Amino acid sequence: MTSLSGSPLGAYDTWEQNNEIDSYSDLTYDQYQITVGGEYRFTDALYTTATFTYDVFNSDEEYVYGDEDGKAYYSYVGLGYRF
Repeated sequence: MTSLSGSPLGAYDTWEQNNEIDSYSDLTYDQYQITVGGEYRFTDALYTTATFTYDVFNSDEEYVYGDEDGKAYYSYVGLGYRF
């Protein structure tokens, strides 16, 4: 079965729909991301890595879920061994 536009039913992300986004939406947003990280070698085989990321999201208008401005912080630490 297909919809009136000819897309399969349940297809919410088709190229036809994506090409029409500018005709009904003028939403804009900015995203800034800063990541720092490094690696420390205990030996030639044993090492650890760590990174930290800071994200900032700024939107000019509210969208479906309301105000989507915000900040995010995330990091990871890994321990590895090279064979």
